[in-house]
Amino acid sequence: MKKSSDKKDRLERFVRDNRDGFDAFLPQDSLWDRIESSIPSAPAEPQKKVKRLTNHYFDWRIAAGVLLALGVGYLFYLNNEYGVTRDPGVALKVPAYAREFNQYNTMIDEKRSEILKLASNNPELYKDFSADLKSLEVSYQNLKSDLGNAPNQEALIRAMIENLQYQVDLLNRQLTILQRINKATQSHEKDNSPTV
Repeated sequence: MKKSSDKKDRLERFVRDNRDGFDAFLPQDSLWDRIESSIPSAPAEPQKKVKRLTNHYFDWRIAAGVLLALGVGYLFYLNNEYGVTRDPGVALKVPAYAREFNQYNTMIDEKRSEILKLASNNPELYKDFSADLKSLEVSYQNLKSDLGNAPNQEALIRAMIENLQYQVDLLNRQLTILQRINKATQSHEKDNSPTV
């Protein structure tokens, strides 16, 4: 241990004593040229890295395309298997009930179009009917938004189906009322029509 510290002290002393001599001499320019020529040229690795990045980028695009194709294929499968056309968000979360949700939504759409035809003579009545149905729809949308975070999804799904049933029942009652009003209006017009 003492030998290495003695050598170190002597080297430090030599450098201190001869510092002016070290600073006064600059290497010749030809020295740098000789050093540079003696270093072997490094292979062009940056070009390889760029090529590898390009290949990885290309691989990610292919993977993204395959993933997209699988996703679209899965949605087509759900549509064919469960008849999902109106509410694909619910179908993806609970595919077992997708057909039932679709059936109710189809019935609701059909009944709405019938009501719209029958209520063309009574726009005030149609507004009242729409307001009643709107409250059920808002309730359904709230249930639907809670579906992903619900601890008991089965109970929430049953509540959503009940809401759709209530909507269908309400629309049926509204249709019955409109049909009665239209029959009464037609019979009243018949009775008041002039006979020939």
